[in-house]
Amino acid sequence: MLDKLLSESIYNAVFALAGEDEISELRLRAGKPLCYAKNGRYFIIEDCIVTAEDIERAVAVASGHSVYAANDSIARGYLVCGKGYRLGICGEGVLKDGKLFTLKNITSLCIRVPHEVKGCCDKLRDILKNAANTLIISPPGLGKTTMLRECARILSRDKNVLVLDERGELIPVEDGQVTVETGDMCDVACNIPKITAYETLVRTMRPDIIITDEVFGEREVQAICDISRCGVTVFASLHAGGIGEVYSAAIYRPLLNVMRYFVVLEDIGRVAAVYDGRENNA
Repeated sequence: MLDKLLSESIYNAVFALAGEDEISELRLRAGKPLCYAKNGRYFIIEDCIVTAEDIERAVAVASGHSVYAANDSIARGYLVCGKGYRLGICGEGVLKDGKLFTLKNITSLCIRVPHEVKGCCDKLRDILKNAANTLIISPPGLGKTTMLRECARILSRDKNVLVLDERGELIPVEDGQVTVETGDMCDVACNIPKITAYETLVRTMRPDIIITDEVFGEREVQAICDISRCGVTVFASLHAGGIGEVYSAAIYRPLLNVMRYFVVLEDIGRVAAVYDGRENNA
């Protein structure tokens, strides 16, 4: 996919220095040097300057050469294409009736490169065996989505797993086909607002386990609490520096009452700690 998103000069510059399996993120800023993330560190290629045309190309490819059709997603600040490649978009907002309608004059892109890493959940074997409510915690970019993707693959071997993938990057679907490996009992709700999916699909799909990424805001927290009370297990992730930040944030504190396990990442894919709420260690 990157060979389509990136111009030849940018593609050759970055992959002369690293393989796609090593890169987690590319940063394109008009008039600035190309920046990429490898093994948790950012590197700048000083002699590779990103142009406005480079950014226009990536947006055109990611939108299927129909920016108008992709406007709703662009207005929310991102595009998803291929097997879960997500482009964060930064530019000039255009308002309509006082609400953000779209973005124009796009100046920056953050391209997140998806990975399947089998074995990244080896330290979660007991958690996966028990299949109890689990929250994966870390700052952005440390592998929460990758870990949840692997949880979905393992858990859906023998349990009905419903993946709520609002942004199309957790379990990517392209042309009606799931593009990453899952078990035989996995259902994917892609590009549906999570609150809507919570309210409808829990009843209609009758999952044993729901897996969702990036819990955000009071409504999502309340929905997870309600689902848990219905007897459905939830695996989710949360942007935070550690479990202490969950305690200190009133919006997210209710999760401490419904989640059994708390997995804290300290580096890309590296588990710093696992807390069992039943043992009162959290």
